[in-house]
Amino acid sequence: MKNFYHVYYLEMYSQILNIVNYIIIGLMCLSLVLMCVKIAAHIYGLMPAVKLPEAKTNHKFAILIPARNESHVINNLLQSLQKQEYPKDKYDIYVIVESADDPTNEICKQYENTQVFVRPNLDIKRKGAALDQMLKYLLENNISKEKGYEAYFVFDADNIVAPNFLFEMNKTFDAGYELAMCYRNSSNWNGGWIASCSALTFSMVNTFDNKFRAKFSQKVIVSGTGFFIAHRVIEELGGYPFYSLTEDMELSSFAALNNIKGAYNENTEIFDEQPENFKLQWNQRVRWVKGHMQVGKKYNKLILKEFFKSREHRFGKLEFALNIVPVAVPVCSVLLYAITCLVLGIVGASLQVDKALWIQAFIQFGIANVGTYLFLMFYTLAILLAEKKHCNITPKNAFITVLANPFFMSLWLPIGIFAMFKKQVSWKVIEHSGTSQKDSTLST
Repeated sequence: MKNFYHVYYLEMYSQILNIVNYIIIGLMCLSLVLMCVKIAAHIYGLMPAVKLPEAKTNHKFAILIPARNESHVINNLLQSLQKQEYPKDKYDIYVIVESADDPTNEICKQYENTQVFVRPNLDIKRKGAALDQMLKYLLENNISKEKGYEAYFVFDADNIVAPNFLFEMNKTFDAGYELAMCYRNSSNWNGGWIASCSALTFSMVNTFDNKFRAKFSQKVIVSGTGFFIAHRVIEELGGYPFYSLTEDMELSSFAALNNIKGAYNENTEIFDEQPENFKLQWNQRVRWVKGHMQVGKKYNKLILKEFFKSREHRFGKLEFALNIVPVAVPVCSVLLYAITCLVLGIVGASLQVDKALWIQAFIQFGIANVGTYLFLMFYTLAILLAEKKHCNITPKNAFITVLANPFFMSLWLPIGIFAMFKKQVSWKVIEHSGTSQKDSTLST
């Protein structure tokens, strides 16, 4: 009887191992397809940007800055906005705070064309709600009409803006685009491996994603800051009804669904401070994943339906419905496969099945992990070399980033699993190290 069970377990184990092998073949095929698309986008991303024509007129803009207890960093942003190569009478700045006692109020008094808006309702403590209240105030009180605002820019309080930002983005708006993103750079590339790996993520989105999307589908994913949206769209919506944890992705999905013409302007940039603490970075990415889930649940069915219904901008609609970064999909899939092999190896050893089978499982575990790590190392190096004009990083930190980024990217797997089971995720203020203050010269 004992021998019977041993044979039974051996046969079952062998079958499971074969199934796992078939799965990895499927995953590798998926990886190949996704990576081909990614490589095509990368190649295009390295090509010179399409030159926008000179603007026929200087348009009037409103700049919106949600600032939640961020008086210690906002000075840098306001200073950079004062140094714009653009007529000062053509833009107004609105800083959105939660309390009249916020020290930000006094800071804003030092700057021209800068006003403070105190949120009247704090029931929803999210960035989207803050922007919605601000825009509703401008619309309902006819301020937008009286001032003649044609588009609204959104910045985070810790940003630093390149001097040519408004000049370049005005050309984008003048060319007929109603939603546009600039190059989102980092002010603290040398703030540790967590900060540099995070900055690298935005570099990929900039050159290798948005540049490709804007060319072939006139769709872009705005990444929370450094973008504008046309007054026409805001007026039609009656505000900014995007309240998810990732309101930027919600806006992007809405734009894709409604054929709002989007652009990416790589000729200007903003500098954003990335978290340097592992816990902060983890919490931020959990919020992103949870927010993507919220947006996907709300928009993906509608976008896919529209994809089959209309031929217009089909690529853009499909890409947004499948907006998971192609690199992350195969990486996480292979990691799942590797974990499965590890479990099978441990189970095989404990059941004392044929040594060849469970040793095979351990070997496959090692190959999957080592192969994935080496691939992501070379991938990281390629990005750093391609983006060297933007990456203000020392050779030492670049070397550390190449070694650390595979681990950083693989964290999307546990983060995704954690986010699935975490019921409540809130919008929290990211603690700033002040690195952006040290590196503010980047924009001057």
